[in-house]
Order: sequence, then structure tokens, then C-alpha cells
Amino acid sequence: MKRSDLPDLLAVILILMFAYAAFSKLFDFGSYKLQMSLQPLPKWSTSFIMLLLPATELIVVGSLLFRKTRLLGFNASFMLMLIFTIYVGLAMVGVFGKVPCSCGGVIRHLKWPQHFVFNVFFLTISAYGLYLERKERRFIGR
Repeated sequence: MKRSDLPDLLAVILILMFAYAAFSKLFDFGSYKLQMSLQPLPKWSTSFIMLLLPATELIVVGSLLFRKTRLLGFNASFMLMLIFTIYVGLAMVGVFGKVPCSCGGVIRHLKWPQHFVFNVFFLTISAYGLYLERKERRFIGR
């Protein structure tokens, strides 16, 4: 594998994760809606955030698909994973009391410590992809 293939591989890994997360929320929307209603959010923001999350995940997927927007995709992925990781960390230490995970698919079955490790893993992939993409762009001058 050439060094320049690594950002592509990292982007594919993030694309698969974010696409899975978004579509699992959308395909099981009733369950996702219930879980979101139990989150420690202001009630007025729940509906907005409930729609914003999968939409944002799909925008990240779209931006990671193309080299021209990949830097934006890695930035957005990093920020999203940082927010999710902080939230899971706070939930893990009991800041919000007992809160269900509003993730979709098999991810919702993880316990908070497992979810934290999962998030740190994808946060690291996002950070490394961002680093490599910036480095490559500086080297090539684009």
C-alpha cells in the first residue's frame, strides 16, 4: 500500500461507520426517536437534533467520498467524533444519570465503556486521516 492510499482507506472506514450509523437510525426511526426523547437535552431541541444527527452523518459520508472535499470530511468527522466521545465520557461517569444510548444498530447494545473505546478508535482514525490529508495537501500544494 502506498502512503497516499492510507487517507483513502481511513476515509472508507469512516464512510462505512457513519453510513451505518445514519441508516440504522433512519431505518429504525421509532426506536431512535424514543431513545432521543430520553436524552438530557432541552425538549425544544430534541426534534431538531434527532433529524440533524443522521443528516450530518450523511453529509460527512458525502464529503469523505471525494478527494476534493475529503479534508472537510475528516474535519467534520473529527469534530463529530470528539463531541460524541465527550458525551459518552460524561454519560459513562454518570453526569446525566441513567441515559440510554441513542445510537442505531448494534452500537446501541454497547455498554458505555465499550462505546467510549469505540468512539476513541474512530476519533483516532479521524485525527490521523485529517493529519495525513493536511500533510499530503501541503506536500502537493493543493
